[in-house]
Amino acid sequence: MSFPARVYLTGAALTGAAHTVVYILLVRYLDAIGLSDSEIGWIQSADAWGKVAVALPAAAILARRPARGVFVLSALVGGLAYAVLPWVDDLRLLYAINMVAGFALTLQYVAIAPFLFRHSTSRDRARLFGLAEALPTLAAVVAAVVAGRLVAHWEGPLGGEAVATGRVIFGGGLLSMCAAVIFARIPLEQPAVEKGRGLWPVFLQNRGVLARFALPQFLVACGSGLCIPFLPLYFKDRFGMGAGDWGNLFASGQILFAVGFMLTPFVIKRLGYVRGIVAIELASIPFFLLLAFTWSLPWAIVAFLVRGALMNSAYPILKNLMMQATPPGAREMQTGMNAALWGVGWVVGPLTAGHILEATGGDYSILMLATVVLYVAAAVLSWLLLTPVERRLAEGKLQESASEA
Repeated sequence: MSFPARVYLTGAALTGAAHTVVYILLVRYLDAIGLSDSEIGWIQSADAWGKVAVALPAAAILARRPARGVFVLSALVGGLAYAVLPWVDDLRLLYAINMVAGFALTLQYVAIAPFLFRHSTSRDRARLFGLAEALPTLAAVVAAVVAGRLVAHWEGPLGGEAVATGRVIFGGGLLSMCAAVIFARIPLEQPAVEKGRGLWPVFLQNRGVLARFALPQFLVACGSGLCIPFLPLYFKDRFGMGAGDWGNLFASGQILFAVGFMLTPFVIKRLGYVRGIVAIELASIPFFLLLAFTWSLPWAIVAFLVRGALMNSAYPILKNLMMQATPPGAREMQTGMNAALWGVGWVVGPLTAGHILEATGGDYSILMLATVVLYVAAAVLSWLLLTPVERRLAEGKLQESASEA
């Protein structure tokens, strides 16, 4: 494994831990300071608006900039946003801060896959993409357990859940800023695209492959945006789960996520890219249905853990195929488009979900059933649109082998 890849993985572990702290606690924090479900959904959507606003411009910029500065800037800006958030109580400022965090996360997201592709070989690429998901996930395990226990420990001395949760979120911001120091050790490299080449020609030249990956992911984003942000409140409202128990549950889920990520080479070898993605997505559906209708906490925990492990394990496979199918110079555009559409899904999802919960008195089953419909549609689209892409890649490799022989 190359030195730049190793440095990135180390920094990504820290940012993964920092983002997890905010991810598992933000909804509970906003609820604890007295915001309504619709207000929480509105603030949650700000992060996604940040992704939408910056994803495509970031693709144009990042293809022309060394990755080191991008990772450093993302960690610093995101960390500063998280550190400031608990000290603000104005609704509009909370929205703006969460949007800035979305900007920062998108900068890193758009740069990751092309960077890893450049710093890996065909022999170790599947393993590296799996590690790039697994290591931050394992760091998230520690972060989730520690964050939940810190909230529970400080709740009494600090005078309530809101203050304790805010202090832990502040710590997550500091952790993200520490990651910037690690990213600064990545060696400088040449940009992926010449500075004279515009964004629009890249889009037109590669619009077919860009659309084939973007459309299924947009449906997945809309489905996940409907219910994933509200899972902390689902367990709190339906089962009375406290912050410490939620942190432990989330950490357990992250362990299974990491196992799924590391199975990426095995899944690709046995099923191929597209069959692996579709099989994993469809296998998660029964567990979503179980989450929707069960009132048994043990069954809800099983469904939460298995569903998350399945859906997240498909992502490294998708990114690997995406980078192979997209030519150099267009890879940042590919990840930028996916980030933008993912952001749109997470704008529409939380806003819609917040209003649905208020209108139905907190009926989470409606959100999960809608997610199931969208996930099934995404699996069908993935099969129809990506199978020809994988077939062309396989034919190209056979031709290369024949020419070398």
